[in-house]
Amino acid sequence: TRFAGILTMPNNFAAQERSSWRGLGLWNVYFIAKLMLYGAGYLNFHTFYNLVFAAVLLMPLPPLWLHRLRHIIAIPVGVALLYYDSWLPPFQRLLDQPEVLQFSGPYLLELLNRFINWNMLGAGLLLFVACLFLQQWVRVTVFSVTALLLVSLPDHLSVRHVAMYFAANPTAMDVQAQPTPAANGTDSDGVAASPKSITDILNDELAAFYAAEAERRTVFAPTSQAELDFDIIFLNICSVAWSDLASVQLDQHPLLKSMDVVFDEFNAATSYSGPAVRRLLRASCGQTSHEDLYDAAPSECYLFEHLNQSGFQTAALLNHNGQFQDFISDITQHESLPAPAVPQKLSPRWTAFDGSPIWGDYDALNDWWQAHTPSDGPRALLYNSITLHDGNREATADGGGRSSPYASRGQAVLDDLLRFIQQLENSGRRVLVVLIPEHGAALEGDLMQISGMREIPTPEIAHVPVGLKLIGHAASAGGEAGNGETAGAGEMGPAPYRISGPTSYLALSELLARILRTPVFNTSAIDWDALTDDLPHTRAVSENSGTVMMEHNGAPYVRMGDRDWIQYRR
Repeated sequence: TRFAGILTMPNNFAAQERSSWRGLGLWNVYFIAKLMLYGAGYLNFHTFYNLVFAAVLLMPLPPLWLHRLRHIIAIPVGVALLYYDSWLPPFQRLLDQPEVLQFSGPYLLELLNRFINWNMLGAGLLLFVACLFLQQWVRVTVFSVTALLLVSLPDHLSVRHVAMYFAANPTAMDVQAQPTPAANGTDSDGVAASPKSITDILNDELAAFYAAEAERRTVFAPTSQAELDFDIIFLNICSVAWSDLASVQLDQHPLLKSMDVVFDEFNAATSYSGPAVRRLLRASCGQTSHEDLYDAAPSECYLFEHLNQSGFQTAALLNHNGQFQDFISDITQHESLPAPAVPQKLSPRWTAFDGSPIWGDYDALNDWWQAHTPSDGPRALLYNSITLHDGNREATADGGGRSSPYASRGQAVLDDLLRFIQQLENSGRRVLVVLIPEHGAALEGDLMQISGMREIPTPEIAHVPVGLKLIGHAASAGGEAGNGETAGAGEMGPAPYRISGPTSYLALSELLARILRTPVFNTSAIDWDALTDDLPHTRAVSENSGTVMMEHNGAPYVRMGDRDWIQYRR
């Protein structure tokens, strides 16, 4: 009997061990859901961390209480891993922006509703019930672990095989960073060099881009006071991109057709207001990184410094109080601009996303215009409007607000700006109007960002309509830069002269410098071909704090925080 007991001990031990392998349980729903979201493009998937997490959950723990305690402790870990796998910004970004606590209650509810995808919640419920049902007969854990291993296989293939695969299939780049062939790769011994990863390639391209941009400048020639017989008004409008206007059928608004010149491929290089106005103010130098925007720059970089030295009286005007995220400090970062004026005596037309007042665009501009006379001399105004910012509402008589969709506010803003331009035309004063939005509103969400979210500065957000209009000059515009074709007439006269090619703030600064040294208001016809010839092109690179977006071989890539570059999914 004793001998028989000894023989059966291993079998009992094995049975005990088998009973300790309890599987993933309801965590199967977690992993299966993440894999499905990953396959659909709604989620990134860091295979190594997910495999480690699954291994910790699977590791046998004989005491049942310890097994249950592990599941409880794993809940916050699973939530953190899900956040890390998502396209949401690094959590540190939220800690760095305490201003989100200032959002109004209605706006917070609106954002919460955008984050909730009821179809996905319904699919998740079906998946949950299916797993509970199948676990009666099937070890669902086997399928979950198998799927995790299959997804992780590409990360463990040799570099040589991956490089050969993508060399033969250049369009088969996966969402995760994969090795790609190095260009002309041989080392000092004549041996083929190891292929660079896409992250290394894009990091090198980004460093080369900023190094080249650091050498570029706009030269403003000295201008006599007699030549400055006109004003310059910059209409710096928040949340207007070509994609936004097209989505609400406002891309053919008469305001855009009334422009003399339109930049077709202007890149705002960011998707937030503070960095956008800083980039505009530094338009006379090449594009810098986001971090460098908050360091001092040479005086020749500041556009309004050049205008000031040319004889313009510089000023700034807001249709909001400028307190959110201390926006006023972005305007006054350099002594070339005084503290912006705020038309507080007017009745607010809108209520901002943080509950602060917003004045009507025409009301604010007209109030500033009426307070000055031509005898004041040439003026250069930077007007900033946030009427179209996400979450704004129409002001009501009781001090509150009611819902106002983007389409209605967009129509109101464009109509107000057009009305103001028509007032300038009737005044007899010569004015150069520069329409330059800050960034887009992200009205149309995609796989990686919900509607209204602008953490990743995608081309749809950074591609903004920029135009110039000369008021007080009878010359007409026409044609397209570089091809000499004549454009058809628009609703308000000749169609704008189109400037093609990738451009940004440096091209705008260069065009303004050419206009200042050319008596455009005193000529019978404006030679736009000469004024726009060989304007500096700028690669479409956009950046926010910790997030960079640019194209490589025609495909968009994004780098968030210290993570690898990944191909952006729309």
